[in-house]
Amino acid sequence: MERSICFKRVSHLFTTKLSLFFFVFVGMMVFSCEEVGSHDKIPPPVAFSPNIPVDVDPALQEKLKKEGDIYALNESFNRYSWQAFMAIQWPVAEDGTPKSKFTDAGEPAWLGWKEAFQVYREDGQKPAPWGAPRTDFGLKVPKEVLADADARIVLSSNTPTHPDNFSNIADETDQAFAGKLYDQNGNVVVYEVLMNQIEFDYVVENQLYNINGQLDFTSTGAIADFPAGDYNAGNLGAVEIKFAWKILEDTDIKSRYYQDEGYVFNDAGDLVKKDIGLIGMHISQKTPTAKQWVWSTFEHVDNLDQNVIEVDGKRKLIHPTLRDPNCEICPVNYDVSNGTTFKFEEDSQGNYWQLTGKDQQKQDSIYPAQYWASEKVMKTQAFRMVDIPVRVKNINKQMQAYFAQEGSIWQYYMLVDTQYPLNQNALPGPYGNDDNSVPESVVNKPGGDPNITLLTNLTMETFFQGGNQSASDLMEGNPKNAITIFGTESCMGCHSSAGIYKIVNGEVSNNGPQLSGDFSWLLGKAKYNDSIPPPHPIQK
Repeated sequence: MERSICFKRVSHLFTTKLSLFFFVFVGMMVFSCEEVGSHDKIPPPVAFSPNIPVDVDPALQEKLKKEGDIYALNESFNRYSWQAFMAIQWPVAEDGTPKSKFTDAGEPAWLGWKEAFQVYREDGQKPAPWGAPRTDFGLKVPKEVLADADARIVLSSNTPTHPDNFSNIADETDQAFAGKLYDQNGNVVVYEVLMNQIEFDYVVENQLYNINGQLDFTSTGAIADFPAGDYNAGNLGAVEIKFAWKILEDTDIKSRYYQDEGYVFNDAGDLVKKDIGLIGMHISQKTPTAKQWVWSTFEHVDNLDQNVIEVDGKRKLIHPTLRDPNCEICPVNYDVSNGTTFKFEEDSQGNYWQLTGKDQQKQDSIYPAQYWASEKVMKTQAFRMVDIPVRVKNINKQMQAYFAQEGSIWQYYMLVDTQYPLNQNALPGPYGNDDNSVPESVVNKPGGDPNITLLTNLTMETFFQGGNQSASDLMEGNPKNAITIFGTESCMGCHSSAGIYKIVNGEVSNNGPQLSGDFSWLLGKAKYNDSIPPPHPIQK
C-alpha cells in the first residue's frame, strides 16, 4: 500500500518540467517508499526464545548499579520477565521439541512440568519420575481424570456436602493465608502450582517430598537451598509457576483468554470438566544473582479495567473479571471465607452480607460483620492499591502491540512488575520485639535489599491490599510495633517466611526460621509417608 501511494506522488511530478533534479528526486522517492514499507511491521520488543533466561546479564546489572540507574535496571528485569513468560508458554511438539515460532500450534512447554500435588503427594510417596504420566497420589482421583493429561486438575476441600473431600495442597482454591476469590460471575477463581525439572530433581534427590524426608534432611542442621543456575554455562535454576484460572461462562468473551479445560468440584462434591481462562501468572526463579529469587507477576488486561471492543461495527463494553465498575461504593478486597461464613440478608436500610466466624489469619472476630451487597450473588470487588509503574506500562504497550500484530492471545496479558534483590548478600532486617525498626524491617524483610518493597497479583493476593496498617503486619514474625505504614505485600517478603519441617522444641513443625524453606511454601505442604517409620514421634 505504501508503495502505491508513493508512486501516485511520483506520477504527479511528471506533469512538471523534466530535469536532472527530477530524476534524482524520483530515485529518492522510490527508495523512500521502500523504507516506509519496511517500518510497517512492529519488531519484537525483546528477543524471544523457547529457553528461559538464566538471569539478567550480571555484568549489565553491576554496570547499572554503579551508575545508580536502577530505573534502567528495573526495565532490564521487566524485559527478562516477558522473555521468561514467553519461554514458559512456548509451543512444543509431542516429543517436547520447541516449535520454531511462539505463534505455532502446540502445547505449552509448562504442560510437561510437575504439578505440586504430584510431588508433595497426599500419601507422602515418592513422586513418579519426570516425564511420567500422572499417577494416583493418595486422593483417589478417578483414573479417567488422571489420564486426561491436557486438562488441569483443581483440588478443593470446601464443598457444602463434602467438606473433607480433597486437600488444598497448593492453595488450589484458597488464596495464600486467605479465603476464596469470587469473580463477577460468582465463580471461585482456582489455582495451581508447577515446578521445572531442576526444582523437581532437587526435591527428589534430597527426599523433601514428604515430612519424613524433610526431618531427616534438617536433623543435620541443613536448610533448603534450591539450585540457582550458572549464567556463563547457561544452566537454569529452580523455577516455580502459579496460575490463576477463571471458569469461563457463555457471557465471557472467550477469544480474549488463553484457554484450557479443568476439573473442578461442584457444590455436590463431584468433579466436573469446565472451560477455564488464564487470568494471572506468577513466575519465581532462583538465579545466580538472586538468592531471594526473581519474582515476575502477570495478569489479564480485563481483570480490573473496563475495556472497549468493536463487535459488528458496534461498541461493546467488557465487564471486568474481578470488579464491578458500576458499583463505586462496593467494599473492596473483602475476604468472606477465611474461617467465616456469609449469608445474604435483606434490610430496609440496604441489603447486606452477614459474616460470622473468626478470621483464621488474625484470629479475631470478623469486622465488619455486615457489609453492603449490591446483589444476591457473592462477588469480590477487587481493587489495586499500588498502581502499575509507567516503565512497566510502556513495555506492556510494546508487547501487546506486537502480539496483536502476530495474532497472539498474549496481547490480552500484562506484566504487573518484577521484584529482585539489588544485593543478594544483604541480611534480612531485624524483627525482634525490641530491635525491629521502620523502614528497614519492612523494606528489607527478606534480605537482599529488594528493588521494590511491594508487589502483589490481584488474582492471587487480593486480600493483602490493606493499605494503611500496622508496620508489624509486614515484618517477619509480626513483632510489636505500633507505627502505621502503607502496605500490601511483598513476594520476596512473604516467601522469605516459608519453612521446612524440622524438630522445634521437641515437636515436629514446618514453621522453621526465616529463609529455611528457601522461599518455597510448597515444602510446608508435604505429608507423612505412613508406610515407613517416622524419624520422630508423629505430631500431625
